[in-house]
Amino acid sequence: MKLTTRNKIELGLQFIIGVSIVISGTLVIFRENLVWEILFWSIVGLLAFQVLMQAYQTVKSRKFTDLLVTLGVIILLVLMTTYNHLHISVTALLFGLWALFNAFTYGLKLFVQIKDKERGKTFNLLAMLAYIIMGGILFIFRSESSFIMNLQIGIYIILLGLVQCMSAIRVLFLDKIRVSFSPPVFIAALIPDFLLKKISKIKIDNPEQFNDVVTPTKPNMLSVYLYAKDDGPSRIGHLDIGYNGIIYSYGAHDNYNRAKTMAYGDGVLIVGSEIDFVNYAVDTGTTVFRFIVKLTSTQADNIENRINEILNDAYYYNYPYQNDPEGENYLTRLRQANLHVDFYKFFRGKFKTYNVLTTNCVIVADQIVKSTGMKLFQMSGVATPGAYYEYLDSQLNKPGSIVIGKEIYSSDALNTSS
Repeated sequence: MKLTTRNKIELGLQFIIGVSIVISGTLVIFRENLVWEILFWSIVGLLAFQVLMQAYQTVKSRKFTDLLVTLGVIILLVLMTTYNHLHISVTALLFGLWALFNAFTYGLKLFVQIKDKERGKTFNLLAMLAYIIMGGILFIFRSESSFIMNLQIGIYIILLGLVQCMSAIRVLFLDKIRVSFSPPVFIAALIPDFLLKKISKIKIDNPEQFNDVVTPTKPNMLSVYLYAKDDGPSRIGHLDIGYNGIIYSYGAHDNYNRAKTMAYGDGVLIVGSEIDFVNYAVDTGTTVFRFIVKLTSTQADNIENRINEILNDAYYYNYPYQNDPEGENYLTRLRQANLHVDFYKFFRGKFKTYNVLTTNCVIVADQIVKSTGMKLFQMSGVATPGAYYEYLDSQLNKPGSIVIGKEIYSSDALNTSS
């Protein structure tokens, strides 16, 4: 790929920023008190400013509710200045909850491995126990466990900086594709719902991205689809791959063979007409974001090999849709809509059992996308569609990126255009 002088300057600045981030992360670890002092005075400053603003609002409006809010902010300010370690204790509780969430993540992976009689259970067992112990320490000692939090924050910041540097070096000197670092999972999980809430603004700012015609993915192209819907678990989003006019959609789609909590179940891969599948999603009220990736012949071959590897462990699943005449289940509705798609399950391997946190819809997409050389580093083991959206959107038409296009399909947009 040919880089302009401006591209080279931008990548050089990216490398410098990455180094600065690494230094900042190192300071977080070894200058333990500095971080908490900055946080303390930042909170005190914000609360003091809020007291002044609320007091002015109370005098101006003379409302009792504004007075109560002002008193509440004053109480918070007094608590912060009286108990100097309050902010550390509260942060420790949040980090403790995060540690227990990670313990649950590894525990669920361990459960699935035991269920499927897989190897490699020791690592997940040890990771689960480590996070349980860490969570317990943070809950019990709180303000005395600040170094543990500094260590976690510092490591995250250092890794973020290193990935920034590595990405710049790959593009500048190695003629390779950009890589990126995933945002924290609790932020990434909210991205699809956030996109839905600002879809009208997106249409005003970028009308050229909206399209009312779904076209099949061309040869030497790859499509990554993010589906977002304002409906329960769908708010977290769903990720699919389109290649050569075929959709590949993985999930716990079989209602007869999954937990009631939908935490795990038989993994089902939907394979079929890309146009039929995406149009059906839009027609049923889903907003679909599509990123188009340009491939070299080598990358296309790698993707085809990876898809074949995935399908080697799969078998055709004859879903009993006749048992669901009311169309309560997703696969039944696909059959009733006469879509040209087939369903597959897996004899063995990582896709045999769906796991909502790790072996979810993202895992198949990630396995295929990685064949191009693209890479999204995730510190947490939790994979989210939102993280992939943020990654692809940040790579759109950037130097060293093969993401060349973005399209949005929305029933609201279609109704407006018609």
